[in-house]
Amino acid sequence: MNPEFQQYRFARIEARRITRARLEAQFKNGVVDFDEFEKAIAAQLEADGTRCLPWRRSDIEQTGCREGIYIAALEFYWEHRRELRRADLDKHAQAKPAAHSRDHESQNSSKTPQPHIAEPLLQ
Repeated sequence: MNPEFQQYRFARIEARRITRARLEAQFKNGVVDFDEFEKAIAAQLEADGTRCLPWRRSDIEQTGCREGIYIAALEFYWEHRRELRRADLDKHAQAKPAAHSRDHESQNSSKTPQPHIAEPLLQ
């Protein structure tokens, strides 16, 4: 294997593991706040390779380090996006008050009942 490629590969692997560990430690209790999550991902994407792996000094190693950081940050985002959506939906559901009250139901009870519309069966 080409020695330069091997340096690049090892730097990328190290940076990916370190970045992944940082993000997992930061969100060990789960991803709850989208803004905090977005800032953490952005901070990792803007991170300089020399700060992540200062012992990797060559240009090829710095390139591998930057790419490892990008890969880890984007993987972490895509793995937790459902958790973010769920938290966002829960937040919006809790913010809206209940639409039905007893007075409203009693006014509608004199009307003829509406037939229940069922979803068609999928075959």
